[in-house]
Amino acid sequence: MSLKKYLAVSNAGPLIHLSKVSLLFLLRKLYGKVAVPLEVKVEVVDKGKEKGFLDAYIVEEAIGNWIEIVRVEIPSRLAEISEGIGLKKAEAKVIYFAFKNNITALLDDLPARDLARRLGVKVRGSLGVIVESLKNGFISKKEALKAVDDLSDIMYLSVDVYRLVKREIENFRF
Repeated sequence: MSLKKYLAVSNAGPLIHLSKVSLLFLLRKLYGKVAVPLEVKVEVVDKGKEKGFLDAYIVEEAIGNWIEIVRVEIPSRLAEISEGIGLKKAEAKVIYFAFKNNITALLDDLPARDLARRLGVKVRGSLGVIVESLKNGFISKKEALKAVDDLSDIMYLSVDVYRLVKREIENFRF
C-alpha cells in the first residue's frame, strides 16, 4: 500500500486566514504535509513580508517543515478556462495539483471552489478546516465558535454562511 505524500494543496487564502487567527497548525493536524505552489508562497510569504504582515512569517516558518513548495505546470486549456473566469494562476495550479493527485484543494474563493468541484476535486476552505478540526477533536466547540467569529473579522462571509457554520458547530455532538 502506498501512502500519498500530500493529502492537501493550499491556496493563499486558507494559509493567511488561519495564520491570522493562530490556527495554521490545524492544517498540519488534518493533512500532515501540505503542498503549496510556488506562486502561493510568493503571494503569502514574499509579498506578505514586504508589507510587514505577521502571517507571512508564520507561514514561512512552516515551509520546509510541513508545508512544501511544489512546482506545477497546468495544461494550456485549463489555463485558458481559469483566466476566462477570473482565477489567478496560483488558484488554477492548486486546482490542477489537487485534481492530478486526487487530494483536497484548500480554497476560500468561490469561483475557484466552483471550478474545482466541477472537476471532481474535494474542496475545503478556512471554515471547513475549523469544522473538520472540531469533528476530529483537534479543537473544542468553544474554540471552533471563537475561530468562526475571528475569521468573520478578517475575511468576507455572507450572513447565511456564517449562520450555517455556527449552527453546524453548535449542533455538533462528540
